[in-house]
Amino acid sequence: MVLELHIWGPAFGLPSLDAQCLAAVFYFQKSLPAGAWSLVPSSNPNVSPLGELPALRDGKTWVAGFGNIVEYLRDTSNGDHDLDRDLNESQQADSIAFSSFLESRGQPLLDLTLYVSSDNYFASTRPALADILLWPDSWFVPHLLREKAKKRSEHLGLSSLDVDTAREDKDEDVGLTAHIPKSLRKPRQTVSSLIGRNVQKNRFRLDAATADFLDPLLERLGDQKWLLGDTVSSVDCLTIGYLALLQTPQLPQAWVKEAFQKKYVKLSQWASDQTSRVLGTSHRAASPLKQQIGDRNTKSDLPWQIPPQRTSQQILYSVLESCISAMPVIGNAYKPSEISHLQGPGDLRQKKQSQLIIIQRQREVYVPVLVSTLAAVGILGVLSYKGLLLLPRPFAKPRGRDFGEAGSLLGLI
Repeated sequence: MVLELHIWGPAFGLPSLDAQCLAAVFYFQKSLPAGAWSLVPSSNPNVSPLGELPALRDGKTWVAGFGNIVEYLRDTSNGDHDLDRDLNESQQADSIAFSSFLESRGQPLLDLTLYVSSDNYFASTRPALADILLWPDSWFVPHLLREKAKKRSEHLGLSSLDVDTAREDKDEDVGLTAHIPKSLRKPRQTVSSLIGRNVQKNRFRLDAATADFLDPLLERLGDQKWLLGDTVSSVDCLTIGYLALLQTPQLPQAWVKEAFQKKYVKLSQWASDQTSRVLGTSHRAASPLKQQIGDRNTKSDLPWQIPPQRTSQQILYSVLESCISAMPVIGNAYKPSEISHLQGPGDLRQKKQSQLIIIQRQREVYVPVLVSTLAAVGILGVLSYKGLLLLPRPFAKPRGRDFGEAGSLLGLI
C-alpha cells in the first residue's frame, strides 16, 4: 500500500510552510523509492485523528509528528527506510541531542520570524496561509497558528514585535503625555514607526537568539557533507527544514536572512543546495479553485496528490469543530490529546491505535449531540416565547384550617 504523507501546503517556493513537514518530505525523498509514497497538501490537521501535521497514513494507521514518523518507518521496514541505521552509539546520542536542540531553539526563532513579527506576518505569512487554506479554515486557522507561535516564543521576551503590543505601548504613552503642553510634546508616532523602533530596540536580542541557534550548527557542520558523518540522517532532514524556512521567504524584517549573508554563508549555501537538489524549487500553493500543485519547472518532482474536495457536510462539521474547540471545558475534552505519541513496536502500537479509534468515535459524537441540544433548546425557547408551549406550574399546597388556641389544645390542624 502506498504511504500518504499529509502536510501543510506549499509557500515561499517551498513544498510546505512548516519546518517539520519540510523535514518529513526531505526524509521520504531520501529513504523511500519512487511510487512508494504520495504527498498530500491537506493543510488541515483534522485530516488525521491526532490533529497534527505532518501526518503519515499507512492503511488504517495514523502517525503524526516528524520524530514519530521516523520511528514508525524504522520499525515497519526492518531498518530499510531508516536513515540513521549507519550511525554508531555516539552519533545516535548526538542525533537525539540535536533533534531536541532544533525544536527548542529553531522553532521559537521561526515563530518570531514568521508569526510574531507583525510586519512579516501580515506581509508574507498571512497571504501564504490564505493561499493554501479553504473556507472556513482560512478564517480562524491563521489566528490559532499565530497564538501558538506567540506562546512558544514568549520566553524570549520579544513580544513587542507584535503590532498589538505596540498599540498598547502607544496608548500608554498617550495617556502619560496627555497633560503635557503641545509645544513640549514629541511628534506623534504611528504604529508602523513604533514597530520599527521595537525591532531596532530588540535587535540585540534577535541577533543573540539567531546566533544561539546557528552557531552550534555551523560548528557541527564544519567541512563535512552532513552533520553527523558522510551519510544523510534524520537530523540533517530536520535541520534543512528549519534553515530553508528561515532563509527562503522574502520578508520585510529579515534579520535572520541578514545573519545568514553576513556570518553563516557556508551554512546557508549548504542548506540551499540540499533544498533545491532534494525538494526542488518554485513550488506554488494549491489554489482551491484551480487545484494546481507545484510547478512544471521544478528540478525535483515530488509525488503530489491533490486532496479531495470537501463536501458541504464536511465544511459544516469543520465550523462546528472550531466552535467546540473554542469552548473552555468541552474544547479540552474534544482535543485528541490523550495519545500524544504513536510509537513503539508491535502490540503497543496496535493498542494505541485501538485507543485512537475509540477517541475518534467519541469526538464524532460531540458534534451531533451539541447540534441536537442547541436545536432542541432553540425550538423550546421559540415555542415558549410565542405562548405555544405552556409549562406546568406546581400546585399550591393547601393550607389547613386554623382553630387558634383551641386547635392547638385539641391537636387539630
